[in-house]
Amino acid sequence: MKISNKPIARRMMLIIGMCLFAAMTVDRAHSQSLSSAFTQGTSALQSAQEELAALRNQITQEKIPMSSELRAEEAKVLTMRREVERMQRMNDTRGLDLRNLEVQLKSRTDELQYVSTLLTDYVNRLNSELNPSEFGVYGDKLLEIINITDDPNISKEQIFQSQLGGISLGLERMKDIVGGKRFPGKAVLPDGKLGEGSFAMVGPLVYFASADGKFAGLAERGPSLEPRLVQFDDTAISSIAEVISSGKGEIPMDLTLGKAAAIATTKETVVEHILKGGIWMGPILLFAVVSLILGVYKAVEMKTVRKLAPGVLSKVLTLVREDNNEEAKEFLKQHKGPASDMLQDALKSVHLPKELLEEFMFENILSIQPKLERGLAIISTTAAVAPLLGLLGTVTGMINTFKLITLFGTGDARSLSSGISEALITTEFGLIVAIPALLLSAYLSRKSSGILADMERVSISFVNGVVAIKNPSPYSVREKEAFSK
Repeated sequence: MKISNKPIARRMMLIIGMCLFAAMTVDRAHSQSLSSAFTQGTSALQSAQEELAALRNQITQEKIPMSSELRAEEAKVLTMRREVERMQRMNDTRGLDLRNLEVQLKSRTDELQYVSTLLTDYVNRLNSELNPSEFGVYGDKLLEIINITDDPNISKEQIFQSQLGGISLGLERMKDIVGGKRFPGKAVLPDGKLGEGSFAMVGPLVYFASADGKFAGLAERGPSLEPRLVQFDDTAISSIAEVISSGKGEIPMDLTLGKAAAIATTKETVVEHILKGGIWMGPILLFAVVSLILGVYKAVEMKTVRKLAPGVLSKVLTLVREDNNEEAKEFLKQHKGPASDMLQDALKSVHLPKELLEEFMFENILSIQPKLERGLAIISTTAAVAPLLGLLGTVTGMINTFKLITLFGTGDARSLSSGISEALITTEFGLIVAIPALLLSAYLSRKSSGILADMERVSISFVNGVVAIKNPSPYSVREKEAFSK
């Protein structure tokens, strides 16, 4: 069946014609709309240009007064800015001045605190330097000043005024020392009784004369709060009593200001020095005695240990080679010592192999070693423990000293120094015990090692000789020379 294309072509032509007609219709309508739009746009543009011209005229009219107002406001802002800067400078200057004043105030406060500290130290030092005879004259006032200084409820101004009173008191005392002063009081007499009398201050020295005139001499610090009388000969007693009673005369002077007498009083015996060390001196001395006795005993013991004389070993080996073991034993009995005893025991085992013979002789050396080293550990322990005990005693003494500081303060440095020196006595004796113990332990250890080394040398030589006897092989040149000796 065959299909014709003519109807299709007609349809296509019809469609194309219809499209062309529609396009022409749309183009004509679009041309008309463009013309109306152009007309409307032109009229709108003219009206906008007219409005723009009117607006420009209005801006031109309002621009000049607004510019004047702007310049006026800018001038006001500049004026206000300058005022702010001036006020800021004034504020900074005021803050700087305030900081300078604060720095100056702190500086002055620190200076006053430093001066107050110096005055406190001066009052405390003056109180500690007072002779016990002066306590009744100056002690109460100084104690009052010290109590005011330590009272937190009193103002700093009152404290400062009281400290200035301490300066006045010190100047007054200096005037009395230079010009001399007499005043009544009490002192501990040479017989131990507290007697009444009169004091006389002559420079740094204070003299005392009893009311009955029997005792006179220097008044010094004693173990109690009352001054102690140091008496001279009869001539000095009468002259001191005359000066104190009349204010005129000659008196003996101590040019060392009591230091010579103080040094004389510090001399003490060994027992007194040991007793000052306290409770820990007992263990230290116990270790010292035990170590000393044991060291002397061990030194004597090792000194008596005899080494094998030269030629003895070669003689014994000769007898062993000749099969005269009993004669060799009798020969060794003539030579005392651990090496000789070891060889006597070894002669019983010469038939054993070399390894067993070496072990047998090594057992003999090990059995001698504990006897030689017995007690050496105690001596070395003493050398290690004695300094520790001394340090323990020192720490205990320092703790007691700080307890006294907590209770009584640091006004009297001499009492603190004496306590510290007593605390160091244990360390002193600990080192005195430890150093000789250490040297003795080293000496005895070396001596013991030498004895053991000699026995080891003898045992090696004996074993080698026995082996050479059992094995009659050709000897080396060195073995022949050693055996011939």
